[in-house]
Amino acid sequence: MASSNNITFGLEYELKLRVTASQLQQELQSDPATKNIEVVTDAGQVRLSKVGPQYLQNDYLNFAFRDSASHPQRTTLVSKVTGEQCEIRGYSMEALRIVQRRLQAVSGYEATAIYQGQGKQADFSSAPLYLTHDASLNGLNKAAKIATGLCTADQADTTDFIGTEIVTAPRNSPQEACDEAYMISAALRSDGLDYLIDDECAMHIHVGKQDGTRFDIKTLQHLAYLVLIYEHEFARMTVPRKRGGDFETRSNRLDFATECPSPEPHHAYLCDQQGINTEGSVEVVWNYQSLSQIRKALFDDVDSAKDPHKAFVNLMGDKGHIVNFSYAARDISNNEPAATVEFRQHQGTLNGDDVLHWARHCTALVALAQSYANNNNTHHSITTWSDNIDIEQLWREVKLPEATKHFYRSRVQEFDKRWPDEHQTPLCEPDMVFDHDDDFCFSDEEESEGSKEPDMTEDADVQEKC
Repeated sequence: MASSNNITFGLEYELKLRVTASQLQQELQSDPATKNIEVVTDAGQVRLSKVGPQYLQNDYLNFAFRDSASHPQRTTLVSKVTGEQCEIRGYSMEALRIVQRRLQAVSGYEATAIYQGQGKQADFSSAPLYLTHDASLNGLNKAAKIATGLCTADQADTTDFIGTEIVTAPRNSPQEACDEAYMISAALRSDGLDYLIDDECAMHIHVGKQDGTRFDIKTLQHLAYLVLIYEHEFARMTVPRKRGGDFETRSNRLDFATECPSPEPHHAYLCDQQGINTEGSVEVVWNYQSLSQIRKALFDDVDSAKDPHKAFVNLMGDKGHIVNFSYAARDISNNEPAATVEFRQHQGTLNGDDVLHWARHCTALVALAQSYANNNNTHHSITTWSDNIDIEQLWREVKLPEATKHFYRSRVQEFDKRWPDEHQTPLCEPDMVFDHDDDFCFSDEEESEGSKEPDMTEDADVQEKC
């Protein structure tokens, strides 16, 4: 397997912790500072006050807490009718303390800690795991609780499923990460506790260098090119919601697209929020830029910029992509967190085999990009969209273990059978892309920005290319 001894990775596991009102009340009463706080099992028509715009219409479906003391503003609840602050608040650390004790009972994990706010980027030298409440994961209504099979109809009103995230210290061994995932899963299912992983949950992996410094710009350029070429192939290894259409896992390739000047009706596909595609006629069809144009933007334009790392991040966009490059320009010498590339596409899991193979896949991909950079590779086997883009070819190049190749062959076969009509990303297929010499035209909305060359200066804002 393509490897580098300076690559490390950390994992973020999202899950919905199953917790009962009595467990929470017992936890609160065990501390004199919280013993008078009341658990509210029906919060009513409220929502969190400080959430991203995509969540503003969501009902708050979790338990809440009523207390007279001040509480963190990020857990404040407001009425959906009046918009005014309520007397109750959302979760802070109540459920996390229960998780913390389960994990601290495991040998080697006694220092498991809880973080809030910027503590997510904490120093891992003293704690192997950090825990946080994840407000981006929605609660469940009564019917959904019962459907999990983790509570009966009688228990649903006093059982909650609260968004939780577990962040690991950097790891060097995928096998070590695999074993840790199984340990975490077992600990969370001990002593009357349990968890649910549904379609909202994800497993994110941050790949970086052991010393926390940046990857060199050539490594990042080669990695981005590989990510763009093989996006469809990687998508087939994941469930539809993680295939480039969700707001937290947007297509990287979509940022390198232009409007088809005169689309044929049979080239048009409509894609709904569930990723279901139907053939039909629409006004606009998006097509990928030619790979020569993409290489120019990734390599030539970035290399000529005053600050290549910043220009690269501007080009590749913000956090919410299948692969997040926005942390790649961090500088630990300026007291910033470690520089990483974040792979966000994998569905939620605490299955050790999932972790093992995805960690191998992601680290091998980065190692291959490093190899290209170190060997001053200027030629890629895929130079046009009409070339044979075959995941097996990439696996051979990174020398992925046979067990991992077999794992993903089986998964692709299973997913293709379950979702036979799914396009991997909400764009037309590569063979429908127009030649780069075509006269692309932009809509009025984009003409002022989309047709201009990206600003690669040091002070450039993040560019939105589509």
